[in-house]
Amino acid sequence: MNGSEFKGFLNMGASSASKLGELTPSQTQLPAELQGQIGQRLREAYNELISEPVPDRFINLLQQLKDREDKNPDVPQEQGQGGKT
Repeated sequence: MNGSEFKGFLNMGASSASKLGELTPSQTQLPAELQGQIGQRLREAYNELISEPVPDRFINLLQQLKDREDKNPDVPQEQGQGGKT
């Protein structure tokens, strides 16, 4: 990747005003080979992540929530944080 390609890569997504897939003057499209390498590395990272066990802390929190729901089945579930909808 040359300097201008790298600069374009860093600027990708920097402008929220541009439409998805639309390139701004400061952006350049990545070569297909580089896109493939990025895609492969993302897939590898994702596969590694999903193969990790769920942390005990999350399991405990989910169990606490289930216990609370089982204890009060007639109470409607609150939406959002702090019970505000």
